[in-house]
Amino acid sequence: MKKKIKAVFFDLDGTLVNTLASLKKTMDLTMEHFELEGVSLEETGLFVGTGYKKFVEKALAKNADKKYREAEKWEERDEERAMDLDMEGDEIMGLYDEVCEYYASIFPKNSTYQAEAYPGIKECIAALKEKGIAVVCITNKSKEVADGVLSSVFPANSFSFIIGDDGEMPLKPDKAPLLKACKELHIGVEEAVMVGDTKTDLDAAKNAQMSSIGCLYGFRDKKELVEHGAEYLVEDGFALLRVLEEEYQLG
Repeated sequence: MKKKIKAVFFDLDGTLVNTLASLKKTMDLTMEHFELEGVSLEETGLFVGTGYKKFVEKALAKNADKKYREAEKWEERDEERAMDLDMEGDEIMGLYDEVCEYYASIFPKNSTYQAEAYPGIKECIAALKEKGIAVVCITNKSKEVADGVLSSVFPANSFSFIIGDDGEMPLKPDKAPLLKACKELHIGVEEAVMVGDTKTDLDAAKNAQMSSIGCLYGFRDKKELVEHGAEYLVEDGFALLRVLEEEYQLG
Protein backbone atom coordinates (compact mmCIF):
# COMPACT_ATOMS: atom_id res chain seq x y z
CA MET A 1 0.00 0.00 0.00
CA LYS A 2 1.35 3.41 -0.99
CA LYS A 3 2.26 5.85 1.74
CA LYS A 4 -0.06 8.86 1.67
CA ILE A 5 1.77 12.20 1.76
CA LYS A 6 0.46 15.72 2.08
CA ALA A 7 3.71 17.67 1.71
CA VAL A 8 7.04 17.62 -0.10
CA PHE A 9 9.99 19.37 1.53
CA PHE A 10 12.76 20.60 -0.77
CA ASP A 11 16.32 21.61 -0.05
CA LEU A 12 17.34 24.73 -2.01
CA ASP A 13 20.96 24.63 -3.28
CA GLY A 14 21.54 21.66 -5.57
CA THR A 15 17.91 20.53 -5.34
CA LEU A 16 15.63 23.36 -6.44
CA VAL A 17 18.18 25.78 -7.83
CA ASN A 18 21.67 25.46 -9.29
CA THR A 19 23.47 28.07 -7.19
CA LEU A 20 27.05 26.84 -7.64
CA ALA A 21 28.05 29.91 -9.64
CA SER A 22 26.72 32.32 -7.01
CA LEU A 23 28.35 30.44 -4.14
CA LYS A 24 31.68 30.22 -5.94
CA LYS A 25 31.61 33.89 -6.93
CA THR A 26 30.90 35.02 -3.38
CA MET A 27 33.66 32.86 -1.94
CA ASP A 28 36.13 33.92 -4.63
CA LEU A 29 35.43 37.59 -3.88
CA THR A 30 35.82 36.88 -0.18
CA MET A 31 39.12 35.04 -0.59
CA GLU A 32 40.39 37.77 -2.92
CA HIS A 33 39.58 40.36 -0.25
CA PHE A 34 41.82 38.49 2.18
CA GLU A 35 44.48 37.80 -0.48
CA LEU A 36 43.79 34.07 -0.43
CA GLU A 37 43.07 31.51 -3.16
CA GLY A 38 39.48 31.00 -4.27
CA VAL A 39 37.59 27.76 -4.88
CA SER A 40 36.80 25.70 -7.94
CA LEU A 41 33.26 24.71 -8.92
CA GLU A 42 34.02 21.15 -7.84
CA GLU A 43 35.29 22.32 -4.45
CA THR A 44 32.25 24.53 -4.05
CA GLY A 45 29.96 21.54 -4.53
CA LEU A 46 31.90 19.58 -1.92
CA PHE A 47 32.24 22.42 0.61
CA VAL A 48 28.63 23.63 0.77
CA GLY A 49 25.55 22.05 2.29
CA THR A 50 25.90 22.72 6.01
CA GLY A 51 25.69 26.51 6.10
CA TYR A 52 27.99 29.31 4.97
CA LYS A 53 30.20 29.16 8.06
CA LYS A 54 31.27 25.62 7.21
CA PHE A 55 31.84 26.77 3.62
CA VAL A 56 34.15 29.49 4.91
CA GLU A 57 35.93 27.07 7.23
CA LYS A 58 36.64 24.63 4.39
CA ALA A 59 37.82 27.38 2.03
CA LEU A 60 40.20 28.67 4.69
CA ALA A 61 41.38 25.14 5.46
CA LYS A 62 42.23 24.67 1.78
CA ASN A 63 44.53 27.67 1.95
CA ALA A 64 45.98 26.77 5.34
CA ASP A 65 46.65 23.19 4.31
CA LYS A 66 48.94 24.41 1.54
CA LYS A 67 51.04 26.18 4.15
CA TYR A 68 51.07 23.13 6.41
CA ARG A 69 52.10 20.81 3.57
CA GLU A 70 54.86 23.19 2.54
CA ALA A 71 56.03 23.35 6.14
CA GLU A 72 56.40 19.57 6.21
CA LYS A 73 58.74 19.74 3.23
CA TRP A 74 60.96 22.25 5.04
CA GLU A 75 61.13 20.47 8.41
CA GLU A 76 64.42 18.68 7.78
CA ARG A 77 66.06 21.43 5.73
CA ASP A 78 65.08 24.55 7.65
CA GLU A 79 63.15 24.17 10.91
CA GLU A 80 62.66 27.93 11.30
CA ARG A 81 61.16 28.20 7.81
CA ALA A 82 58.86 25.29 8.61
CA MET A 83 57.68 26.98 11.80
CA ASP A 84 56.99 30.23 9.91
CA LEU A 85 54.85 28.37 7.39
CA ASP A 86 52.94 26.60 10.16
CA MET A 87 52.26 29.97 11.76
CA GLU A 88 51.03 31.35 8.43
CA GLY A 89 48.59 28.44 8.21
CA ASP A 90 47.39 29.12 11.75
CA GLU A 91 46.95 32.80 10.92
CA ILE A 92 44.78 31.90 7.94
CA MET A 93 42.51 29.78 10.12
CA GLY A 94 42.50 32.59 12.67
CA LEU A 95 40.73 34.80 10.13
CA TYR A 96 37.60 32.65 10.43
CA ASP A 97 35.30 35.11 12.22
CA GLU A 98 36.36 38.03 10.06
CA VAL A 99 35.95 36.04 6.85
CA CYS A 100 32.52 34.78 7.90
CA GLU A 101 31.40 38.33 8.51
CA TYR A 102 32.69 39.53 5.15
CA TYR A 103 31.17 36.60 3.24
CA ALA A 104 27.78 37.16 4.87
CA SER A 105 27.93 40.88 4.05
CA ILE A 106 28.45 40.40 0.30
CA PHE A 107 26.44 37.25 -0.31
CA PRO A 108 22.97 38.87 -0.59
CA LYS A 109 23.99 40.93 -3.63
CA ASN A 110 25.60 37.90 -5.30
CA SER A 111 23.11 35.21 -4.26
CA THR A 112 21.14 35.19 -7.52
CA TYR A 113 24.16 35.26 -9.85
CA GLN A 114 23.46 32.75 -12.67
CA ALA A 115 20.93 30.99 -10.41
CA GLU A 116 18.47 28.80 -12.32
CA ALA A 117 15.96 26.06 -11.58
CA TYR A 118 17.00 22.53 -12.43
CA PRO A 119 15.23 20.86 -15.37
CA GLY A 120 11.70 19.78 -14.55
CA ILE A 121 11.60 21.33 -11.09
CA LYS A 122 9.16 24.12 -11.97
CA GLU A 123 6.88 21.61 -13.65
CA CYS A 124 7.11 19.26 -10.68
CA ILE A 125 6.19 21.97 -8.20
CA ALA A 126 3.28 23.17 -10.35
CA ALA A 127 1.92 19.62 -10.62
CA LEU A 128 2.22 19.05 -6.86
CA LYS A 129 0.35 22.27 -6.12
CA GLU A 130 -2.43 21.27 -8.52
CA LYS A 131 -2.82 18.07 -6.53
CA GLY A 132 -3.11 20.04 -3.28
CA ILE A 133 0.30 19.02 -1.97
CA ALA A 134 2.10 21.53 0.26
CA VAL A 135 5.50 22.50 -1.15
CA VAL A 136 8.03 23.75 1.40
CA CYS A 137 11.65 24.83 1.02
CA ILE A 138 13.89 23.96 3.98
CA THR A 139 17.36 25.40 3.63
CA ASN A 140 20.41 26.20 5.71
CA LYS A 141 20.59 29.56 3.97
CA SER A 142 19.22 32.58 5.81
CA LYS A 143 15.51 33.09 5.26
CA GLU A 144 16.15 36.50 3.69
CA VAL A 145 18.62 35.17 1.13
CA ALA A 146 16.47 32.12 0.38
CA ASP A 147 13.48 34.37 -0.29
CA GLY A 148 15.56 36.40 -2.73
CA VAL A 149 16.91 33.39 -4.61
CA LEU A 150 13.57 31.61 -4.89
CA SER A 151 11.65 34.72 -5.93
CA SER A 152 14.19 35.35 -8.70
CA VAL A 153 13.67 31.85 -10.13
CA PHE A 154 10.13 30.68 -9.36
CA PRO A 155 6.69 32.23 -9.83
CA ALA A 156 5.09 33.89 -6.83
CA ASN A 157 3.36 31.56 -4.35
CA SER A 158 5.28 28.49 -5.55
CA PHE A 159 6.00 27.55 -1.93
CA SER A 160 3.66 27.21 1.02
CA PHE A 161 6.46 28.70 3.12
CA ILE A 162 10.24 28.74 3.48
CA ILE A 163 12.27 27.72 6.51
CA GLY A 164 15.81 29.10 6.68
CA ASP A 165 18.55 29.86 9.15
CA ASP A 166 17.23 32.23 11.82
CA GLY A 167 20.33 32.03 14.00
CA GLU A 168 18.47 30.08 16.68
CA MET A 169 16.97 26.86 15.36
CA PRO A 170 19.46 24.06 14.62
CA LEU A 171 20.24 23.56 10.94
CA LYS A 172 19.98 20.37 8.90
CA PRO A 173 21.04 17.59 9.47
CA ASP A 174 19.17 18.31 12.70
CA LYS A 175 15.54 17.25 12.45
CA ALA A 176 14.25 20.50 13.95
CA PRO A 177 13.50 22.36 10.67
CA LEU A 178 11.59 19.37 9.29
CA LEU A 179 9.57 18.97 12.47
CA LYS A 180 8.81 22.70 12.44
CA ALA A 181 7.46 22.41 8.90
CA CYS A 182 5.26 19.47 9.88
CA LYS A 183 3.94 21.39 12.86
CA GLU A 184 3.05 24.41 10.74
CA LEU A 185 1.23 22.16 8.27
CA HIS A 186 -0.47 20.15 11.05
CA ILE A 187 0.77 16.86 9.62
CA GLY A 188 2.82 13.94 10.92
CA VAL A 189 6.34 13.17 9.70
CA GLU A 190 4.98 10.11 7.90
CA GLU A 191 2.90 12.45 5.71
CA ALA A 192 5.89 14.29 4.22
CA VAL A 193 8.92 13.41 2.12
CA MET A 194 12.27 15.24 2.09
CA VAL A 195 13.96 15.87 -1.26
CA GLY A 196 17.65 16.79 -1.26
CA ASP A 197 21.03 16.36 -2.91
CA THR A 198 23.40 15.88 0.05
CA LYS A 199 23.83 13.80 3.16
CA THR A 200 22.78 16.87 5.14
CA ASP A 201 19.24 16.62 3.77
CA LEU A 202 19.03 12.84 3.93
CA ASP A 203 20.38 12.68 7.48
CA ALA A 204 17.84 15.32 8.51
CA ALA A 205 15.07 13.12 7.08
CA LYS A 206 16.48 10.06 8.81
CA ASN A 207 16.69 11.93 12.11
CA ALA A 208 13.04 12.95 11.71
CA GLN A 209 12.05 9.41 10.64
CA MET A 210 10.83 10.82 7.33
CA SER A 211 10.98 9.39 3.81
CA SER A 212 13.62 10.88 1.52
CA ILE A 213 14.50 11.19 -2.16
CA GLY A 214 18.03 11.89 -3.39
CA CYS A 215 18.79 14.16 -6.35
CA LEU A 216 21.55 12.81 -8.58
CA TYR A 217 21.75 16.11 -10.49
CA GLY A 218 22.84 18.11 -7.43
CA PHE A 219 26.11 18.79 -5.64
CA ARG A 220 26.98 15.27 -4.45
CA ASP A 221 27.32 11.81 -5.99
CA LYS A 222 25.20 8.67 -5.96
CA LYS A 223 27.42 6.97 -3.40
CA GLU A 224 26.75 9.64 -0.77
CA LEU A 225 23.02 9.61 -1.41
CA VAL A 226 22.76 5.84 -1.16
CA GLU A 227 24.95 5.61 1.94
CA HIS A 228 22.79 8.18 3.72
CA GLY A 229 19.49 6.47 3.12
CA ALA A 230 17.83 7.93 0.03
CA GLU A 231 14.83 5.70 -0.68
CA TYR A 232 14.70 6.77 -4.33
CA LEU A 233 17.14 8.51 -6.67
CA VAL A 234 16.10 10.92 -9.44
CA GLU A 235 17.92 12.48 -12.40
CA ASP A 236 15.78 15.62 -12.74
CA GLY A 237 12.50 17.23 -11.74
CA PHE A 238 10.50 15.20 -14.25
CA ALA A 239 11.80 11.95 -12.75
CA LEU A 240 11.08 13.30 -9.29
CA LEU A 241 7.43 13.89 -10.16
CA ARG A 242 7.16 10.37 -11.61
CA VAL A 243 8.54 8.85 -8.42
CA LEU A 244 6.19 10.91 -6.27
CA GLU A 245 3.18 9.92 -8.38
CA GLU A 246 4.11 6.25 -8.72
CA GLU A 247 5.47 5.47 -5.26
CA TYR A 248 3.29 7.67 -3.01
CA GLN A 249 -0.36 8.49 -2.67
CA LEU A 250 -0.57 12.25 -3.13
CA GLY A 251 -3.18 14.19 -1.23
